[in-house]
Amino acid sequence: MIKVVSFLICFVSIYFAYSQGSKLDIIPHPFMIKYGNNYCHIPSKFNIRTNEKLLNEANFLKEYLETITFNKIPIILAKNNSAKSSGDFCINIFSSNQKTSVEEYYLSTSRSSIDISSPSKIGAMHAIQTIKQLFSLSVKKEEMKKQINSSHLIIPMVSIEDYPVFSHRGLLLDCSRHFFSVETIKKYIDLLSFYKMNVLHWHLTEDQGWRIQIDKYPELTKKGAWRKDEKGDIYGGFYSKKEIKDIVSYAAQRHITIIPEIELPGHSQAAIASYPWLSCTGKKIEVANDWGVFKEIYCAGKDSVFLFLENVLSEVMELFPSKYIHIGGDEAPKVRWDNCSKCQKRIKENNLKDAHELQSYFIKRVEAFLNKNDRKLIGWDEILEGGLSENATVQSWRGMKGGVEAANQNHSVIMSPTSHAYFDYGLESIDLKKVYSFNPIPKEVSKQKQHFIIGGECNIWTEHVPNDSILDQKVFPRLLAMSEVLWYSPQKKEYADFYSRLQKHYPLLDKKGVNYGAETVASRIQSSFYSGHLWTNAQKGDTSLNLKYKWVYKDGSTSKEKKLKESIKVEKSGTFEVQAYKRNRPYGKVNKQEFVKHKGVQKKIEYLSAKPHKSYSSRGNSSLLDGRKGSLNFRDGNWQGFSKEDFSAIIDLGKKTSISKIEAGFYQYSNSWIFLPKKVRFFSSLDGEKFEEIGEKEPFKNLQKKRGKFMFNSNVIIMSSFEGHQARYVKIEVDNIGLVPDWHEAAGSPAWMFIDEIIIE
Repeated sequence: MIKVVSFLICFVSIYFAYSQGSKLDIIPHPFMIKYGNNYCHIPSKFNIRTNEKLLNEANFLKEYLETITFNKIPIILAKNNSAKSSGDFCINIFSSNQKTSVEEYYLSTSRSSIDISSPSKIGAMHAIQTIKQLFSLSVKKEEMKKQINSSHLIIPMVSIEDYPVFSHRGLLLDCSRHFFSVETIKKYIDLLSFYKMNVLHWHLTEDQGWRIQIDKYPELTKKGAWRKDEKGDIYGGFYSKKEIKDIVSYAAQRHITIIPEIELPGHSQAAIASYPWLSCTGKKIEVANDWGVFKEIYCAGKDSVFLFLENVLSEVMELFPSKYIHIGGDEAPKVRWDNCSKCQKRIKENNLKDAHELQSYFIKRVEAFLNKNDRKLIGWDEILEGGLSENATVQSWRGMKGGVEAANQNHSVIMSPTSHAYFDYGLESIDLKKVYSFNPIPKEVSKQKQHFIIGGECNIWTEHVPNDSILDQKVFPRLLAMSEVLWYSPQKKEYADFYSRLQKHYPLLDKKGVNYGAETVASRIQSSFYSGHLWTNAQKGDTSLNLKYKWVYKDGSTSKEKKLKESIKVEKSGTFEVQAYKRNRPYGKVNKQEFVKHKGVQKKIEYLSAKPHKSYSSRGNSSLLDGRKGSLNFRDGNWQGFSKEDFSAIIDLGKKTSISKIEAGFYQYSNSWIFLPKKVRFFSSLDGEKFEEIGEKEPFKNLQKKRGKFMFNSNVIIMSSFEGHQARYVKIEVDNIGLVPDWHEAAGSPAWMFIDEIIIE
């Protein structure tokens, strides 16, 4: 009796949902749905009819249905979808001749059957995942109980025609920075299939760990798969060939293609630590135990390096049947090549201009080997530098520009820009709505070239993702938004409709053991300046939330927590703290923003140097004088970033003003190539023409080698008279160090300089 009740609950839940006039809550949204006016009543006993071609897919559905019905479901093999025995309810899975897309499927339900047809096994699997969603979506338990006495199993009568817009719909999973178990990989394969994604881009080699067994080079996993963490403990792991074959087979049954990534020529320190002769210097090094970009890369001047890579790739190709092999190609500092006689000889012998063309030579040589073995190469958009190899596919991550350039050169493109697709970024940068707004086809690509954009990927880099729980929080629910972006027509997408459907999927994710995260930040702190005062407020991340705030002032005093209804005047310097509540319970973390009241707030500023990089421009010129201080998150919207360039500006205080102190905030995180400046100079003027230097600071050299994220305030205290120093104009000049220092792993790369609030007291 318990088994029957369980099966009834599963189907009755669907009946109740649709009896209320709801739409199907399928994600991604099908291309076309026709709703019937009735319901399909399914008897307790039924069978599945199919042919040998689709037997794997039929068995996949059978195993699922048996877990929820607790009954054995027979599969009947038939040559075609001919008439069945009278009175028998069937689920029919057969091939069709129609072919808009190899992934298309047709699904319909009637009084006597559920019918699936597709021109391919892939499309049949998509149809089965749609059925699984229909069977899994549920409503409130109290409402289901009202229907429990129904004597039949019920699903809505519906007709679906469906196929994807893009052929490549992937997730990149980085298992090199942090290692994830076989069980976790399989869990993600199941989730990708469930939401009709079709590619797992498996990042298997890095500076911090080599994760794939290679028989010819055992040191790669004996040494390269392990590193010492900050406490001196050994961390790591790798996948044996037996485990990889099992994972690849598991994915193939669900029609998920696994594309392995073997990074070259950069991000290769773990390999070089295993075999030092792979580098230009041949010196012994350790597997990297920190994050960033490292200067130790494969030597392009040694033929032995290419032989090594060909041997590695030969074993990789034996394990992975994918037509694509990803070779990375990104973030390869050239400092070793520039100082290597063998690399310079290679440049000269092949009439190359520089190290960038040497990288192109490197990539093309590897691609020729892959092409010889009937495989195609994918590389990050840096492979465009120095000339793109003939058959390469470009994965565009540094925005969309690389993808546009590659498409215009008639090369296949996968779009995964940091702006929308980097799920290791926090919700303050990329929330659910922003992911859903992503369109992989930019306007700069003409209609004649749009077919070269084959799809996109969401990327989860795992520097700061040490376990399954955080992995789930980062990827979900954003992956559901990406699945619909890459499947459904951009012209038909509606975020409100998607958001409504998404709410029904959280119980499904719960059942699948997914520790999903939030959809957006709980609150966003805003500020404005009017009536001569600085004001702040916070915007809810969701309408269901309530916000409360308190002040923690710089003088040590604290206000009481109050409900936030309107803008609050910034009375004195301090930190504005906002906590969101949902159903009277705290929701998300406390959002904090430090404010500083000073004489320069909202004063006019003129940039004399280059403007900040467009990715780190904050709120424009006024952001350096808006009273807001940046945090340790350089993407918090308060910092302005300058790549390799100096900064200088003049501030007009509006009238002659007594000043005693000028201060500017700077940021360092050397792993991301962000360094404190080389020098800071402060000037003042009464007329804006003649400037007097009032202070120079260069206390930064000793700090530039400091690891981790930290902020530093450079200031000058002016003691010119009892009344203070008189000035109307203040000028600041800041010298960028230009290039990453020689001692750093990414020596020679462009250095970033980040500037925050300029405070005038």
